Amino acid sequence: MIGNESIVYLDECLVAVNKPAGLLVHPSFLDNAETETAMKQTRNLLGRWVYPVHRLDKPTSGILIFALSSEMARLLTAAFTERSVSKEYLAVVRGYTNEAETIDYPLREI
Repeated sequence: MIGNESIVYLDECLVAVNKPAGLLVHPSFLDNAETETAMKQTRNLLGRWVYPVHRLDKPTSGILIFALSSEMARLLTAAFTERSVSKEYLAVVRGYTNEAETIDYPLREI
């Protein structure tokens, strides 16, 4: 559930929220029975339309950015598409790993 405590950044152009695992970013035909999404909950919380500019898989938690206008959404989507945005993923793992490791396979559904 996205509530006031989930907002980690807010200005006149964008909002960043902490998306919990198990929540879709936006409606999807892949899970069309799901009625709750981060986009809908953030929109209801702010009382205004929000525009997703990237996504996180449903089983993934993390910071999700929504634009607050279609123009800002276009600019931010282009930045993500052009890979001019730097992203970092952290994971909690069981066992032992090197200090930095690349793991390249899909998350397992729980």
